[in-house]
Amino acid sequence: MGSPARISVHSPHQVSALSGLIETPRSYAQWSACLDRLAEGIQDEACLNAMRAGDLNAGGAVVTLFSQRLADEFNARLTRCSEHLTRDLRAGGDESLVVRAILNARTHLAFLHRLAQVEIFPATLRTHLTDEVRKFAQRAQQSLEDSAKADRSGRLGVVLRNNPLMRYEPVTPASSSGLPPAQAVVATAQAPITQAGVRRRNIIL
Repeated sequence: MGSPARISVHSPHQVSALSGLIETPRSYAQWSACLDRLAEGIQDEACLNAMRAGDLNAGGAVVTLFSQRLADEFNARLTRCSEHLTRDLRAGGDESLVVRAILNARTHLAFLHRLAQVEIFPATLRTHLTDEVRKFAQRAQQSLEDSAKADRSGRLGVVLRNNPLMRYEPVTPASSSGLPPAQAVVATAQAPITQAGVRRRNIIL
């Protein structure tokens, strides 16, 4: 076989504009530093852009080490996403707060989905990370709907089914209401609320 392929998807000038203070990763030390910054969680978009612009050997120890560290970061973020969603739902009362908590969780999942799709990552890594995000969303959605069965009015279950966590992937919205997708979702949840329906509900993932 030939030498491992090296792929770059942006010019050096674009890299500087996109990644800001984050060095475009080429060596394992640079990839490791980029993952350290990603773990801090304060420059996610800059980290994503730097990774998209980087070079990664398509085989060898560097990819193995990198893949394990990135998978660990995904697991940590999915755990935090579950914790934050549970906390937000416990603190919420009416349906609009439930929807807001779900939208916040979707935002986190959408970033992980985009990160998993970086073209220079090995295909097996992209598939694994994409599947992990999808499985998490499916399990969390099922857990939410199971918990909602305790709501005898059935309203919470309707809200959860109308606003599934799995809807985190980018879509081309065509809302008949004319609202942006997030606003349309909130409007759907808020429309049937009555004073009697606004009460505290605890949901556990």
